[in-house]
This record gives sequence, C-alpha cells and structure tokens, in this order.
Amino acid sequence: MKSKGSQWFLISILFSQQLLFAAQDNFPNRPVRIVVPFAAGGGGDFIARSFVDKLSEVLKQPVLVDNRGGGNTVVGTDVVAKALPDGYTLGLVSTSFATNPTLMPQLPYKTLEDFSPISLVITYPFGLAARNGLAANSVSEIIELSKRAPKSLTIATSGDGSASHLAALMFEDALGAPVVLVAYRGAGPAINDVAAGHVDLLFTGMSQIKPLADANRLKIIGTSGLNRIRSEPSAKTISEQGLKGFNAVVWWGLIAPSNTSKEIVERLNSALRLALNNSDVSKRLDVVDGEIHPTSPQEFDVMIRQEVARWKRLLSSVKEIQ
Repeated sequence: MKSKGSQWFLISILFSQQLLFAAQDNFPNRPVRIVVPFAAGGGGDFIARSFVDKLSEVLKQPVLVDNRGGGNTVVGTDVVAKALPDGYTLGLVSTSFATNPTLMPQLPYKTLEDFSPISLVITYPFGLAARNGLAANSVSEIIELSKRAPKSLTIATSGDGSASHLAALMFEDALGAPVVLVAYRGAGPAINDVAAGHVDLLFTGMSQIKPLADANRLKIIGTSGLNRIRSEPSAKTISEQGLKGFNAVVWWGLIAPSNTSKEIVERLNSALRLALNNSDVSKRLDVVDGEIHPTSPQEFDVMIRQEVARWKRLLSSVKEIQ
C-alpha cells in the first residue's frame, strides 16, 4: 500500500502535467520575445523587425525584439539556452550559430542539444567583386588564374569568422587552390581596398558594391547563391560559371530553448509561415536579395547539424575567437 507522501507526490506530478497541457493549449497568452544576438540597427535586427509585426498579428500577442549583442552572438544565444522552454523566449540565429562550435569551443551552451529548432527564415547571397585591374572577368578565368599561380589571388574579408570570411573559405575550397585571405575590421575598409586595387576579390552584399561598380571603381564577377538575384539579374551565379553547386549564403532562422513542447514548436512554426508569406514582409526583405524559406522544425534541425559539420571541416585551421 502506498504511503500518503507518495500519493501526494503522484498527485502533484499529475497536477503539474495538467497545468503544462493547459498552458500549451492556451499558448500564447502573453507577449513573446525574440532575442536577437546583434545590436539594434544591424542585419539581424532588420531581419527580425521585418516579420515581428505580422507574427504578432498571427499569434494575437505582442512579439518583442530583444537585442542582446556581444561575444560573436554568444551572449544573446545563451539567454535563449537558459530560458524557460515555454515558447515565450525565442532566438534569431544566423550562420554564426553553426560556426561558433568550431571557432569558440568553450561555449556556455551545447549548440546541438540546448535548442529546439523552429524554422529557417531567409537566406541571401553575396556579390563577388574584383579590382578593375585583375586579369580575370569571370569565375572560369579566376579558376585558371588560381591554378596557374597558387596563392597569387588575394581575397579581402571582414575579419575571422565574419560572413565574408566564411564565403571566402568556401570559394578557396571550391577552387581547389590556395589563396591569401586578407582580414579587415569591417566591410567598409575591405571594400575600399578592393576598389583601390590593393586586394583582388571580395564577398559582400550586392547593395554595397553595385554603386562602386556603376562608378567603374570595381567589377562584379557574380553572385554566391544558387539563383540569380532580383536586383542584378544579369550577374551570373558562381555555380553557373564553373563551380557547379557553389552556394555561399547567409541564413537566418528561429529557435527555442530545448524541451519546448512539440505542440508549441509546431504552433510557432505555423505562425511564422503565415507571417513570412505576407506581401508586406516580402517587400521589406527584398532589399537583401534574399529568398524567404520557411521549413519544418525537423528540416531546420537537419540543416543546422549539416552546417555545423561543414564549418567544422572548413574552419579547422582558424584560431579561436576570443
């Protein structure tokens, strides 16, 4: 016969489970926050604010953006890892979410264990620009140049671990020949040195290099995604020009703390799909030449694991970012 203590213990567990199920059925009944691990005004902030209003309409609750920049996105992402798994604290993550496990081995969270993926949000490519004096006007000519004279090509990046650095690493890997990566503190100085003819190549946003190309200060070689971009449809993709399947894009997605219930994750996934399908959201995101790409939670989980594995291979020689 069970003691009264054990009976009360079982009753308390059942009561807690009923409260949990009731909360899930009633989700959401208060404001939801999305932690953006970047400062206000940056790219991540722009992406989040492009869809939060529509997401709020769908969920019928306020959706707030909480900027927590610092530590190469670790500060904000850790806030999500340690939040209650109730669906009210979410995180917007990008490519750095998959690169940090290699670049920063001492993370305060486990990337593949401490989060519940909700959905991919958007991907967008880079433009590949070259100095005007480079003896190559296409990817096929760059391939010939790199093989004829290994380490003769220089590629400017915005610093170790930056999106442009990751694209440059992928390009070097696809070329199959070593190049020299030149790190700068930000995209501005890197772009200026390519325009000045000091460095050969650069991966960055098309909106940043098109005005310089129009002014004949550098030339656009192509774009880094699988599809041509709307703002510059005449620019061929790198994949079209000889490196078939090359696809270096920045991606953004939504996550929740681990152990968030399947019901809440599916509810958030459905709401996000509706928000991203809105024409106003699409117009806002057109500026980054991106492809809105909602996925199932399971598809996003698989993608994250593949990205972590890919960047571990490509970044194995990169020093830990302090």
